[in-house]
Amino acid sequence: MVSTCTILAIVFSLLACFAFPILLCIFFLRKTRPGIMPVLIGAAVFIVFALILEQILHYAILSAIPQTSAFLKENDWAYVIYGAMAAGIFEEFGRFLAFFFIMKKKREWKHGIAYGIGHGGIEAVLLIFPAVLNNLIYAVMINTGSFDSLVTSMPGGASGAAGTALMQVRDSLLTDSSWLFAAAGFERIFTIIIQIALSLVVLYAVYTKKYLFVGLAILLHAAIDVPAVLFQRGVLPLWVTEIIVGIIAVAGFIFILKSKLLFAQKENEPAMETTEAHP
Repeated sequence: MVSTCTILAIVFSLLACFAFPILLCIFFLRKTRPGIMPVLIGAAVFIVFALILEQILHYAILSAIPQTSAFLKENDWAYVIYGAMAAGIFEEFGRFLAFFFIMKKKREWKHGIAYGIGHGGIEAVLLIFPAVLNNLIYAVMINTGSFDSLVTSMPGGASGAAGTALMQVRDSLLTDSSWLFAAAGFERIFTIIIQIALSLVVLYAVYTKKYLFVGLAILLHAAIDVPAVLFQRGVLPLWVTEIIVGIIAVAGFIFILKSKLLFAQKENEPAMETTEAHP
């Protein structure tokens, strides 16, 4: 039987991946009224730049070109740098294009927040939610006794590739610590906060025409992704990765609150100049 704690941990992660971004979006839209378009644009940019364009590059570098594929698979740090920089360049350049060309009349602090909710929210819903939902379904099937029937219905049964994979999932649900299944939820909450903070950095670059901040956002994004890529390569344990991402999220949340003043100061500059010129 899958423990109640494990099932509750999976439910928590489901809510963090799906309900949290939706409720955050509803709350922020009602509170500041930036309009739904920045949220939709943020979601669309993530899909186009991270799920389509970036994946085309990954296919070319990691699969289609044998030389680069072999080199990156054999060198952990080269793989880490490549993966982190690719994510940073595609996502931040996508943000820049959105703010520069599409959101010309929506460049206030609230629009950056809304964009970040859309960007980070759709990432959670499309990338993490399906896997967590599958875990919940499998856990219920194990506890109701129908999981074995699913395994035997797979091609080759329990000894086939699909059956073996399902048995590994079952073993994980039965033996792994419950907190491991809650980690996905915490990681998504942290990531959404970070995505909002990065959105504000790029928006500020466009808003003030200080485009070096776009480069800063790329480097920050790449640096933030390093622990996750190290975890994927088996270099860092999950708990260390989560602590690092959590600390970054706290710093990001503080920046989100403080950045409102940066936009307010910029908005007041023309008015101050006009007052000085015409006392």
